[in-house]
Amino acid sequence: MCLKTRLCNQVLAISISACLASGAILATDVHQEHQIAKDIGTRINPNEAIWLETADFRFQGLYREAVSKNVRGGVILLHGSHSHQDAADFIHPLRRGLPEHGWSSLSLAMPTSESGDLQSDANLLPEAILRLHSGVAFLKPKNIGNIALLAHDTGAWAALNYLAQSPDQAVKAVVLIDPAPIREPDPVPISPDRLSTIRVPMLEILSSRLSVPIDEETSRKRTAMKTNSSYRLLVLNEPDHGWQDIEDFLINRVHGWLASLQMSAGSDAAMLQKQYSVNQK
Repeated sequence: MCLKTRLCNQVLAISISACLASGAILATDVHQEHQIAKDIGTRINPNEAIWLETADFRFQGLYREAVSKNVRGGVILLHGSHSHQDAADFIHPLRRGLPEHGWSSLSLAMPTSESGDLQSDANLLPEAILRLHSGVAFLKPKNIGNIALLAHDTGAWAALNYLAQSPDQAVKAVVLIDPAPIREPDPVPISPDRLSTIRVPMLEILSSRLSVPIDEETSRKRTAMKTNSSYRLLVLNEPDHGWQDIEDFLINRVHGWLASLQMSAGSDAAMLQKQYSVNQK
């Protein structure tokens, strides 16, 4: 094990011990997070592991800079339940593949619970939102002024609540992949009324039509999201397709949509500049 990996493990152990000693109440399963971070540290480039902080806890993030000559911005990845910041299904390929297209990636460790049920994950939501704030704050000093959120499963709850509050202006878009249902936890993680306040461009990707339950709450959610004129829904038509079989498709689809938003924004800016120049004559 390299020196940097050993130091990272020591930092996390000290952070956990300090939190427990201070009596800080942490909803997350700190020991499970410690073990996940330790396991990840043994198999990744040590330079990718970073440590971010909320008021009570230090947690792991995996940062990979864009390697393309055309640097477009940054993407913050939020995993869901029963997953982690380097999960093999699609978090790992996305966080490594997007930098090849000009998007620096930051994958955050989301709070974990022992039970892993939706109600427990909903109880962790305030902590998850704080971690997202820390992730945005980490990217901004790197002159990344164009940030997108990419959230899976219960990670979508944190992304949507963040956007429904007062998001940083650097956050320009959000991609939701098979978001967890909002109808089961009590209270619901985010209400349709709050969903309807989100105005950043939003792409929702569902792995199959089986991912779209038919019930009143889902209908209200869909109606609320459609009040956003920049909302797009992509439903894959192969119910039995695993994400690992379509990694390249997913990377290209996310990159293509985000790049199209930039092109559209550039065209709008050019049009405004042209109108301004005409008015000045």
